[in-house]
Amino acid sequence: MEKGQVQRIAVIGAGVMGRGIAQVAASSGFEVRLFDIEQRILEGALEEVRSNLRRMVERGRLKEEEALRVQGRISTTLSMPAAVEGAGLVIEAVPESLDLKRRVWSEISASASLSAIFATNTSSLSITSMSEAVSRPERFIGMHFFNPPTVMKLVEVIPGAYTSGETVEAVEHIAERMGKTPVIVKKDSPGFIVNRVLITYLNEAAKLLEMGYTKEQIDSGMQYGAGMPLGPFMLMDLIGLDIVYSILKVFEERLGPSYRPAPAIERLFGERKLGRKTSEGFYSYRGAPPRIPEDAGRGFHVKLLTDALISEARKVVEEGVADPETVDKALKLGANLPMGPFEMASREASR
Repeated sequence: MEKGQVQRIAVIGAGVMGRGIAQVAASSGFEVRLFDIEQRILEGALEEVRSNLRRMVERGRLKEEEALRVQGRISTTLSMPAAVEGAGLVIEAVPESLDLKRRVWSEISASASLSAIFATNTSSLSITSMSEAVSRPERFIGMHFFNPPTVMKLVEVIPGAYTSGETVEAVEHIAERMGKTPVIVKKDSPGFIVNRVLITYLNEAAKLLEMGYTKEQIDSGMQYGAGMPLGPFMLMDLIGLDIVYSILKVFEERLGPSYRPAPAIERLFGERKLGRKTSEGFYSYRGAPPRIPEDAGRGFHVKLLTDALISEARKVVEEGVADPETVDKALKLGANLPMGPFEMASREASR
């Protein structure tokens, strides 16, 4: 496929990620067809896009006529064949269930153009396994956006076992055209780069609760002592405990029992206390947002968690998933870390 050939993108799934990806694509000049199985979800997606664009106009970041052009590039449909007709790229953003994604991809494959590229927005599932559900697995790839897609610059580009080099190059170019910074993941491995390191770090933080540390102590220590944008428990509440739990279950199944969700994560998931989205997780969000003072971190040594972060990053490199420079770049862009794990290790070694 020629680099400039993709003009129409189909986005399958109009949830949080799908609608964000649709806005990014339309803002970059692509014609977008957004598919979901319920009209109310599509209407909610369009309203959110309109609201986002209005705010950009009000803040002087976008001219009103351009906002209208972006809106005009997005159409919606309840028909899968209509969604993928003529699309040069199909991006799937349905919930993180391998069975569901394989069913959806089988349906997409039956209707899409022979020249279309297939990209899944999975955060942790096997690209190779999904690609086996389509008729042209060499055109199948992972294209992992980060939440919110309209803000976060990173896109992980993940080839599966059958993905062609041409497909990798085309998707890398499309991500750049969207204003994103693509990083190529060398190996189809659970969680790829960012989630593999970040979610494991969050799980290790939750395990420390069993050792007598408090969530406030750990959050304060990591935010003020290690320079993290948020402590791990506030971050888990922001991500959603359901997402953290589901990724860890994939890790446990494919990487081993040491990745099993920590008891505190399992408990909150079982109680459906999923963080900000349910108004309660590790913290309550029913009143004023929680504020953790700097002195709450007394007695907590940040090396307990920075070492865990560095250790997991080294495993990613040892397993051939990415090189150290790519790991650092991905974690800084995709998790807003002030330093990459290998930069942290280098700083520690020089002290």
